Amino acid sequence: MPADKAGKQAQGVNSVDHALRLVTHLAERASVHGATMAELSEGLGLPRPTLYRLLSTLQAHDLVVRVNKRYRLTLRLAALAQAAFSSSGIQTLCQPNLIELARQTGETTHFAILDGDRAGYIAKVDGAHAIRMMSHVGWRGPLHATAAGKILLAWSPEELRNVFLQGPLEGLTTHTLTDPEKLRTQLDLIRRQGYALDDQELLEGLVCVAAPVVADGWLVGAVSISGPTIRRQALLDAVPLVQAAADAIAAQLEA
Repeated sequence: MPADKAGKQAQGVNSVDHALRLVTHLAERASVHGATMAELSEGLGLPRPTLYRLLSTLQAHDLVVRVNKRYRLTLRLAALAQAAFSSSGIQTLCQPNLIELARQTGETTHFAILDGDRAGYIAKVDGAHAIRMMSHVGWRGPLHATAAGKILLAWSPEELRNVFLQGPLEGLTTHTLTDPEKLRTQLDLIRRQGYALDDQELLEGLVCVAAPVVADGWLVGAVSISGPTIRRQALLDAVPLVQAAADAIAAQLEA
């Protein structure tokens, strides 16, 4: 490949990387109030001329808007995400089962799929006893510190588990399991018992249980319920209900 062409290609790849970093920064750190050009330059370590070009391109595609000198993401990204979630039909298919599970348990229910090295939450239904938590549709949770994530990891191919368990595993609370070998042992137990538990490993005071959705021998995702520690025993008692909801979704996928 000619040197000038290779240089342009590398520059193009860098531009994509910068644009994705910019979108991620706006989503995670400036979702409410937006960010000024100076704040973006400092936060991303990019020169203003580069940021100006990136922001102009994103504005042209209706992905970013500028209000009072502050840039923020538009709802077009949410629409694109919604289309991605619903394109396979899984989100629509699992929703009635999540609603029924929330009614039965009174707890918040979720459906998550494996999204790279994270648990991607594609559906959520608040229960009667819903509490504030960080999860939302589109949220990507850590595999080792969420009940759904542990399910996804436990039923994943051995190659993926081995790569993930090389660590390091981030300690999010004092309860988070950060020892790879101890986590490996727990994953084996999860496969045998058919459900996973997050016991304040993601967030202090929060307990979650999850079960796998396995259709035609393949892991599709995980169903989970979440509640406060004061309802820990009730959450554990609801494991059969969570498993039943997961099996019902699997049966619909196999039909």
